[in-house]
Amino acid sequence: MHNTQYYLKEYLKERPLFLSLTRSCESPLYQKYLPLQKPVLDLGCGDGFFAKVTFSQQIDIGLDMTDSRIKENQYNSYKKIVTYDGKRIPYPDNYFATVVSNCVLEHIPDIDQTLSEIYRVLKKGGLFLTTVMSAPWEEYLFGNIFLGDIYKKWMRKKQEHNTILDEKLWRKKFQKHAFRIIDEAGYIDKTSARWIDVLHYFCVPDLISYKIFHKWVLWPSLSRFIPTAFFASLLDKPVNIQKSGCLFFGIKKSL
Repeated sequence: MHNTQYYLKEYLKERPLFLSLTRSCESPLYQKYLPLQKPVLDLGCGDGFFAKVTFSQQIDIGLDMTDSRIKENQYNSYKKIVTYDGKRIPYPDNYFATVVSNCVLEHIPDIDQTLSEIYRVLKKGGLFLTTVMSAPWEEYLFGNIFLGDIYKKWMRKKQEHNTILDEKLWRKKFQKHAFRIIDEAGYIDKTSARWIDVLHYFCVPDLISYKIFHKWVLWPSLSRFIPTAFFASLLDKPVNIQKSGCLFFGIKKSL
């Protein structure tokens, strides 16, 4: 099993530091479930880079909205790439053994419909693995220290977060849809969240590069100057679930 620093280095080859910090501590959370039971659906798959780095297998279906980064998919992470309207998942009942969804649910306007759809397409006993942003994330933002609610509202709009719940409410949301929670973990504490927020602004050149060249990182070799051991040590600190900025859930369809 690879550690956080390994994933951080892998991410920095193609992603800016602020995003790499978050994703590098999400990848290890999925490892104990590998290999994923097939068929597998990646809901909100984006360009497939997270799947390439995280999973040791090709995922059966990558699903996302037509206007998402799915159009940039180039990593051969999926056997098939499918677009949909964000409402009904275009597969029959009890079809998938596993659904994965990494930091997607908080972006969805009608989360209840999406959770109902995930439940519908999962087989009985099927597994749903997901990460979500939690309410403390907004409280931990560095800009919140100076601008308070104004900054939180601006960042929520900028990051397109429609549903930010605390740990108890996320649990209730899943249980409302008859899911059984079998695993839960917190990641990203206050210190890490503030680093990530500040680094958004230092990574503006990466954003400009992406807008012009459709590549976040033009010179991957420069990542060797980033103190990955330091950042990995921050990310590896134990995080209280109730105080965590992000959450991982392993969930089963029991009926």
